Amino acid sequence: MGEFLHIPTLFFILAAASCCICVSLMLTWATSRGETCALSWGAAFALAVLTMILVALRGQVPHVLSVTIANAVLLASFGALWLGYRQFIGRAGRAAPWMAGAGALVWLALSAVSSLFDDVNIRASVLSGIELVYLLSIVAGLVRHHTEEPLPSVGLTAVLVGTHAAVQVYWIASAIVAPIEPATVVLPNSLAMGLRFTESSIFVVFLGLLQLVMIGQRSERRYRIVSETDSLTGLANRGHFFRHVGAAMSQGGQPGALILFDIDHFKTINDTHGHPTGDRALVAFAFGLAAAVPAGGVAARIGGEEFALFLPEATTDEAAEVADDIRRMTANLRIAAASGTVRLTVSCGVAGMGETGSDVQNLHAAADRALYLAKGNGRDQVAVHCPSVAEGEMRLDCVITAAAH
Repeated sequence: MGEFLHIPTLFFILAAASCCICVSLMLTWATSRGETCALSWGAAFALAVLTMILVALRGQVPHVLSVTIANAVLLASFGALWLGYRQFIGRAGRAAPWMAGAGALVWLALSAVSSLFDDVNIRASVLSGIELVYLLSIVAGLVRHHTEEPLPSVGLTAVLVGTHAAVQVYWIASAIVAPIEPATVVLPNSLAMGLRFTESSIFVVFLGLLQLVMIGQRSERRYRIVSETDSLTGLANRGHFFRHVGAAMSQGGQPGALILFDIDHFKTINDTHGHPTGDRALVAFAFGLAAAVPAGGVAARIGGEEFALFLPEATTDEAAEVADDIRRMTANLRIAAASGTVRLTVSCGVAGMGETGSDVQNLHAAADRALYLAKGNGRDQVAVHCPSVAEGEMRLDCVITAAAH
C-alpha cells in the first residue's frame, strides 16, 4: 500500500478540494444571506482543511498540534456542519451554537487525561463516538424535514450521512476488536488507513456538492411556489390551478367537479369600507375555503373576488353539498372595519365532468354559467349546471338553489 498511497500527500490533496468547496459555499452565502446554513457549512469545511493540514504534518509538528488540537478542530468542524443542517431545517435554537462547539470542548477536556492522550485506540474511539452523535442528529433532522420539504438532495444527504455514521460505528468496533499499536504516531500507509481515507474523501467531497445542490433546489422550489401561488391569500393562482385541473381531467376514468365562487357585492365593500377591508375579506374567505377543501381537492383564487375549487373524485351532487357548506361558512364570517362590521355572502356555480366531458374549458364555462345564474337569482346561493336544458333556454328551473334565508 505504501508504494501506491502516501497518506499525508493525499490529505493535502483532499484539503485543496475541500478549500474549493469552502469558497463555493461562502460565495453562495454572500449572494444569499438568508441561507445562513451556507456560512456554517463553509466554516465547517474551513476547519476541516485546517484539520487535514495538521494531520498530514503528524510527526513533523508537535504531537499536541497534530493530535489534540487537530482532532479538536475536526470536532468543531462536525459541530459547524451540524449547525448548518439545523439552520437549513429551521431548528437552530439559541443553544445550537454552544452545542456545535460542545464536541470540541469535550475532546479537549478528555485529552487532559493522560490515558486518553497516550492510547491511540481510545482516542480514535472517543473521536468517532462524538462524530457519531453529530451525524445521527443530522440524519434524524433531515428525515423529519424531508416530509416538509421533499427535496431529492435532502433524502440523498440523509443516506450519505447515515452511511458515514455506520462507518464510524465500524471504526469504533475495530479499535476494540483489533487495536493498532499504541505507539503509532506517524500516519501509517496501511490498507485500513487507505480505506478510511478513501471513504472520508468520498464523504467530504460528495457532502459539499450536495450542500450546494440543496441550496439550489430549495431556491428553485421557492421560486416555483411563488410563481404558482396568489400572494394575498396563499392559495394557488389561476395559471397553476387550471394547469392542475387540465392534467387531472386528462387522466379520465373518474368523476370530477368544479365549483366557482364569487363574493357578493365585493365592489361595494371596497368602495364603502376601503380596500384594506376588502383584502381582509378575501383572506378570511380564502382561509375558510382552504379549511373546507376535501382530501384531493385544489382551491385557488382565479380573479379579484373569484375563487375556484376542483374536486377530482366528486360527483356533481357531492360538489353541490361542498359548495353549500362553504356558502354557509361564508355567511358566518364577520370582517372588522373602521366603519363597522362587514358580513360576507358568496354565490357558487357547480359543474361536473359527467355533464361537460373531460375538456377543462367546457367545464369552466359550464360552472361560470351556473355562477352567473346564482348571482342573477339573488346571490348567496348555489347553482348547478344542468345540461338537459339548451344553453339559450337555461333559466331558474335548470339550477338547484340553496338559499341562505
